[in-house]
Amino acid sequence: MILHGEPAPDPRPAGKTNRLASIGLPLAILLALAGGVAVNGGLRALLAEAIQRIDPRAVLVVLPVQLLAILLCTGAQQALKMGVPFRTSFVARLVRDAAHNLLIFPPGLGEAVGARVLVLAGGRPRAAVSLRALDIAAEVLAELPYMGLAFWVLARFWARSGEKSSGMPTFAAGAPLLVWGLLAAMLVVGIVFARVWWRRHGHSHPLARRLRAEAMLMRREMRRQRAGLPLAIVLHFFAWGLSGVQVWLASRVFGLHLSLFGALAIESAATSARMILFFVPGGLVMQEAGAVLAGAALGVPAAPALALSLVLRLRDVAFGTALLAWPWLEYRARRRAGRA
Repeated sequence: MILHGEPAPDPRPAGKTNRLASIGLPLAILLALAGGVAVNGGLRALLAEAIQRIDPRAVLVVLPVQLLAILLCTGAQQALKMGVPFRTSFVARLVRDAAHNLLIFPPGLGEAVGARVLVLAGGRPRAAVSLRALDIAAEVLAELPYMGLAFWVLARFWARSGEKSSGMPTFAAGAPLLVWGLLAAMLVVGIVFARVWWRRHGHSHPLARRLRAEAMLMRREMRRQRAGLPLAIVLHFFAWGLSGVQVWLASRVFGLHLSLFGALAIESAATSARMILFFVPGGLVMQEAGAVLAGAALGVPAAPALALSLVLRLRDVAFGTALLAWPWLEYRARRRAGRA
């Protein structure tokens, strides 16, 4: 029975509505990108040519190097003192990377899966969340020099060739400024919205009280773990560098005379585009566009540069089989809980 004057309850489950909202925008972006490629004959032809250029040996040669990079990232996790064995941390990193690359809806699901696997392996939930936050920060800081390399190469290319002679679309020269402008606008809107909400509900809303309490405990956990942050940044820096080595090895298989510096520039541009445009699911098309632009700056034709990016995608699919460990860990944890 509803008393007079009381609002009728919303029959829609809040959790379901939030899930649909978190998936709707990324899905719309992905469909728009796919549609843009589908209706453009030149892009379709470029993609077909790049796929024909892919050599299975190029994928096989990068897998051992990627494994070494994952081991370095696992060492970075261990530097943050989560309190789990290296083997457990390695499995968690494998599953996190697989989820990050394959489970692209909603964005950020890979980080949640990585924290969940650490908890299933016996870690404390708050420590796992703190580790993922600090590890993301370490990755971003380690990537900054490579981002600088990518922007320097592209800036020199645009300054030297100009819009018309470069053969790029007319909007290419202004694309970085447009991207940074959109990101800045989104950040400002988010900060304003958060401040307005906190001003109205910060002292009365149960969620606000819970957030304050959780933030205090999380700061305490981060203070304990952040002593290992410098080492984590160094290890991630070398792990990012190994990604450039992978592009260089794949280019040798393709018969391209690409220097290690050029390979680092192409991989840095591809990864930077994916990280900056994080709201695009899986960085699809963005990673490929970054590789093609950097390749053009270094004299690499569009099709081979795109093929190099696709090799990295196939590498991620190969390591994505580690995602199967997640349901097995969930099953094992439930079985132990049932026995207890």
